[in-house]
Amino acid sequence: MTTTVAKPARKRRRKTRTKNISSLAPIIASDLKVNEIDLTPGKESLVCPSCERWTPITGMLGTPKLVPHPTKRYRSTESPRCQGTNRRVTIDIDVDAWRTDLVEAAPTTVSRRPTKVLPKPKVTTFPAPVHKLATTRQQQVAPAGARLLPLLDRARRTVLAHRATCMTCEAGGRCATARELELWLREYEATAVLSRERQALRDRRAAEHQRATQQDQARARQRSLRKVLPKVDQALRDRHNLPRPAPRPKKTLVDEQEFIRRAASWPAPTHGGPSLPLLQI
Repeated sequence: MTTTVAKPARKRRRKTRTKNISSLAPIIASDLKVNEIDLTPGKESLVCPSCERWTPITGMLGTPKLVPHPTKRYRSTESPRCQGTNRRVTIDIDVDAWRTDLVEAAPTTVSRRPTKVLPKPKVTTFPAPVHKLATTRQQQVAPAGARLLPLLDRARRTVLAHRATCMTCEAGGRCATARELELWLREYEATAVLSRERQALRDRRAAEHQRATQQDQARARQRSLRKVLPKVDQALRDRHNLPRPAPRPKKTLVDEQEFIRRAASWPAPTHGGPSLPLLQI
């Protein structure tokens, strides 16, 4: 019995080695932009002018040229091989000079880029003061003027109570606490006045809007009546001008007896059907 031993696969070459050279004009390294060529030792590559893809450069010790590479066009009828394959490259710049230009161009590129978008800070909403909160559902539903009245009354009573207990205020002066309480009282009074004025303005505007709506409805009703009234008048005139139908004559006993005599003189049915009973007079 013979055994077959599989031969190991041949090691493939890591770099494309061919003597073919493209007929296109050689690429001048100094004509390219700094960011379109990479002269890092062992990683030499540049952007192919034909397909605009990064392509490695081979033969750096002899005749530099682009390695064979496919075109980037997908499902194209053209040749799958790029026209820039095996195109010669003229390296006329030094690696150190290229690195210097690349480092100097980095800050300029960063300055042209848009700034980093920072998230907008979230503003913390502070809760409303206790004296501005409604305690009951009825107060929440009530208008602002009705809610301000208890607060205004409480502020007045607080000022009077402080003046009665404070020695400085009782002697005719005014302390810092009394000044702050009076400011609160004046603020409540001004807010109440402003609330009443706004409520009166809203009521007046609502009344004017309702009055205007009623006037518009009345005008629309009058316009519709103006359109309908001529047709109604014509219909009434036509109805009154129609001739009255002739009244039907009343049947008398003589007419009924005559009808019965005529019915009795009719011949009897001959097709076998039931005969009608005749009334004998």
